[in-house]
Amino acid sequence: MKKYLSIIMVGVLLLLTLTNCAPKEVPSDDTSKETTSQSASSSTASQDKEKTELVLWMPPFGTEDALDKSFWEDNLSDFATQNNVELTVEIVPWGNYEEKYLTGITSGSGPDVGYMYIEMISDFINMGAIEPLDSYITQEDRENYLYLDKGFIQGQQYTLPIIVGNARILVGNMDLLNDAGITEVPTTWDELIATGKILREKTPDIIPFAQPWGEPAIGALNSLYYPYLWQAGGEIFTDDASKLALDSPEALEATQFLYDLRFKHDIISENAMSYTNNDVIALLNDEKVALTVIDCTNAAKLGDQGINWDFVPFLTNKSGGTFVAADALIMTSNSDNKELAAKLMKTMTSGDIMTKFHHELAMFPPVAKDEEYNDHAEFKDMYANNAADLRTLPAVAGSFKAYDSLYKNLQLMMMGELSPEEALSYSVEYSENVLSN
Repeated sequence: MKKYLSIIMVGVLLLLTLTNCAPKEVPSDDTSKETTSQSASSSTASQDKEKTELVLWMPPFGTEDALDKSFWEDNLSDFATQNNVELTVEIVPWGNYEEKYLTGITSGSGPDVGYMYIEMISDFINMGAIEPLDSYITQEDRENYLYLDKGFIQGQQYTLPIIVGNARILVGNMDLLNDAGITEVPTTWDELIATGKILREKTPDIIPFAQPWGEPAIGALNSLYYPYLWQAGGEIFTDDASKLALDSPEALEATQFLYDLRFKHDIISENAMSYTNNDVIALLNDEKVALTVIDCTNAAKLGDQGINWDFVPFLTNKSGGTFVAADALIMTSNSDNKELAAKLMKTMTSGDIMTKFHHELAMFPPVAKDEEYNDHAEFKDMYANNAADLRTLPAVAGSFKAYDSLYKNLQLMMMGELSPEEALSYSVEYSENVLSN
């Protein structure tokens, strides 16, 4: 379904042009205009007036949707009461997430405030569906929030980051490594090759380095490819975002490295072509994998399975670098209550609520200075000392098709059907066509 997204976008743009996004009904009251000098009686009267409606869309992070919904309703109840707001919280499942937003926003039934991941934001900005936040961000906010720069897109502050973390890290099973006489997780490309060869020779029943090339989602590239591209000094897109920037010596070096791990050094096995992320995690838990790159959330669970594990944030070659998630809150342009929507966004990302969120729903590092570190203790130093090497994907409109093409060509390469040069040139050529249209 996603591969047809751009086609849908074109249709949506046309629909927007024709209908100019039918505006919502303007509420009869605006509580933001109330002043503290009002009398008690006038305040009571204000509370009796029609409430301002705000709609919030969030994805599920808890064990089930009801948990997320009740979390946000409970923790935003004071905001709703104090601002005379009728707040509706809707938990949007991850499946068909973009399509849900596309349908909701273009039909006028979307949220005032919503949660988006970086790959989808530029398309909605270009539709005119996301409101810039510059006028709502104060100097005090800028001094408090840690990742506002990741929401600065196309020259404006379009998002307020709320989830920044879950980095992709190189994890090692230390018992398996020790059995082969290895005492530390490798830190460089050369060390990975040397370690893999030792493991292959001394513990032939163990998978030296597992990669999930059978994972269907293109997000697999966050661990399979982008870290090596950055470690080689390459970039995903050109500066003008007109095409993939993979016709470079750096990209070829990273791609050749992966190809050689598979076909020259025999460190990535043929079975990797059928592994999904869940397969790799299961193999880790069964202690059949010595090394792999996985996200911090799943890495932290290895200890619960009795795995003696350690990690390095990333390998280094010419430089370091690995992927980190950076999802954010957005305000829709169609919101009739933008001041209150902005206030809702700041309330959600306040230290008190983020502390509860990171304890009760999902552990991530803080997004602002008014929260203590509440992620897993193992990763505190990484987030504190390696921030410059924790990279997000660039916000490029239409990037989904380019990523999809790249992933398929790299999969063909890892199956021996394309050379590294062919995988890159085909991907770049295709990206020029889809990004220019």
